Amino acid sequence: MKTKFILAVSVAACSFVFGQNTPSKVIPGKNGLHADFLRFDKNGPTFQGNPVLLDERSEKLSPGQARKLGLETDKLGFETHRFQQTVNDIPVEYGMMAVQTKDGKIVGQSGKWILKVPSGVEKKSNISESIALQNALNFVGAEQYKWQNKDEEDFIKRETNDRNASFAPKGELVYYSDPTDETLKDLKLAYKFDIYAEKPLSRQYVFVDAKNGKVLGVDAIIHDVNAPGTATTGYSGNRNIVADSYNGSYRLRETGRNGGTSVETYNLKKGTSYASAVDFTDTDNVWNNVNTNKDQYATDAHWGAEMTVDYLYTKFGRKSIDNNHFAIKSYVHYSTNYFNAFWDGSRMTYGDGSSTTNGGKPLTAIDVCGHEITHGMTSKTANLVYQREPGALNEGFSDIFGNSIERWARPTQASWTLGEDFSYVIRDMSNPNAYSQPDTYLGTYWKTATTSGCASPSQANDYCGVHTNSGVLNFWYYLLVTGGSGTNDNGFAYNVSGIGLDKAAAIAYRTLTTYLTSTSNYANTRTYSLQAATDLYGAGSNEVTQVTNAWNAVGVGGGTSPSGLIAASTNESPYAISPNPATDRFTVVFNGKAGKGTVELTNLTGRKELSEKVNLIDGANRVEIQLPANILPGVYIVTVNGQKAGNLIKK
Repeated sequence: MKTKFILAVSVAACSFVFGQNTPSKVIPGKNGLHADFLRFDKNGPTFQGNPVLLDERSEKLSPGQARKLGLETDKLGFETHRFQQTVNDIPVEYGMMAVQTKDGKIVGQSGKWILKVPSGVEKKSNISESIALQNALNFVGAEQYKWQNKDEEDFIKRETNDRNASFAPKGELVYYSDPTDETLKDLKLAYKFDIYAEKPLSRQYVFVDAKNGKVLGVDAIIHDVNAPGTATTGYSGNRNIVADSYNGSYRLRETGRNGGTSVETYNLKKGTSYASAVDFTDTDNVWNNVNTNKDQYATDAHWGAEMTVDYLYTKFGRKSIDNNHFAIKSYVHYSTNYFNAFWDGSRMTYGDGSSTTNGGKPLTAIDVCGHEITHGMTSKTANLVYQREPGALNEGFSDIFGNSIERWARPTQASWTLGEDFSYVIRDMSNPNAYSQPDTYLGTYWKTATTSGCASPSQANDYCGVHTNSGVLNFWYYLLVTGGSGTNDNGFAYNVSGIGLDKAAAIAYRTLTTYLTSTSNYANTRTYSLQAATDLYGAGSNEVTQVTNAWNAVGVGGGTSPSGLIAASTNESPYAISPNPATDRFTVVFNGKAGKGTVELTNLTGRKELSEKVNLIDGANRVEIQLPANILPGVYIVTVNGQKAGNLIKK
């Protein structure tokens, strides 16, 4: 059956006619913030080591003041430079910009950056670092911390080969604003502490107001498979692994994989101290250590880590999670009856499961290995904050690559579920609803920030649904890989033609590692994934079309129109407007001709409230309009190229 080609034209991302060294595409930021996205298709400015800031009125560019975070180069010849904004030489915690360059020229930028620094921001702390730390520790309230354990302190010195290394937290002054503050207006000078607790286990950044000592917020560093606990086992049959020879035996360590990456797997022997971990050993390098300690599962963790490293290198040329041979260390047999696995910011840790939940099978399945290691890659690239929508994206990308690695490494056992190996499925990317996850943005099972218990993100409420709302990204990816048709929770009838695993993974990877920044949300991810698909496969390609269709299917930036609303020649009106009534945006669907277009909104007195330039194509067009923030509720007239499209009700 032929499907109708629909072009998603984002008015917010419309093309502008600028001169040299000015962008061809701009997505404006929130009030007071720099544009979310810039694109220079031709004659981009020379990259001089900083982001460029665009004054949209004068169309002039100026350098931004920032701290360099990292640099990556991809197969297309693009370099991605990540920066953290500084104000008064103090970093802005969630002010982050990714700058894409090629041949010394800036091609594009994405992220969140303050243009108008709030007046009256503090420049000096009123309390000492020691007082702030005590307040942070009182907030965490742990019985035992890593730095109080001499063995763990010795361990971190050995692991980092730094005799001064310590788990003891040191305060850094930053400007902090809650991640839900979309305009970064509520900046507060704060101490930032990395606090690693041993009992009960937690690791998080804690932000303490440098003026009054109040704890302002947290950002979890430990990223686990599932907040209430997950279960999986890594039975993958007979596999080839690499171990090293040591003292007449062999141990689960490998150095130099893919040119220099170490892969190491250790035995915690049901303890919780990394300092007490020992090597798994074997006398003949034939690892058939099936025993009551379940040591056979250690080779699953080791093989899973090797396959993850190989997948990233084979598919994307990436040298480990930081693209610089970061050592992949896994710790197996953590604690007793521990039904979870987690990335703690430095290493992977796997529990042995629960006797009452999954028969006590260790959580070392390959999709879980890939999931956890991807958390590490995310921390080295986009560094998505672990709460609300950015946290859901963080979890979703880990599911995406955990699943992709499994499908690549053992295709005959692959599925779209997580946890299937031990008959305890916790997520299904092909059907998120089956496990109380949404498949539509803001749809059934979506956990909102106003849900009881989610006003303040914490581990108890899953940091406002990071393992729940990830279902939308999971389903988007499933549709992009395999295709599918149906009707979403908004009544929108969708039809997506799958582009296959490799192309979908390449788009997801480029979106995560090139464009996303710490507070990116679903809307940003749609925009950036379309740009990633354009980079890889060209503007107007089938891949770009299917990325658009898949986002519409899950209700992100489209997919809100009931089925049958796409205008056709048999309709009474050639235009369709939805949703109607609208809250903050609406979509106009119509048939048109290629060229420039204008969409306008006027009130009933004739005053123009909005005028947006758009690019149109021959045939069906789908134009998305962002309503002005200050527009009042009422009835408005929508026109397209001077033709009345209909009335819009603003809630």
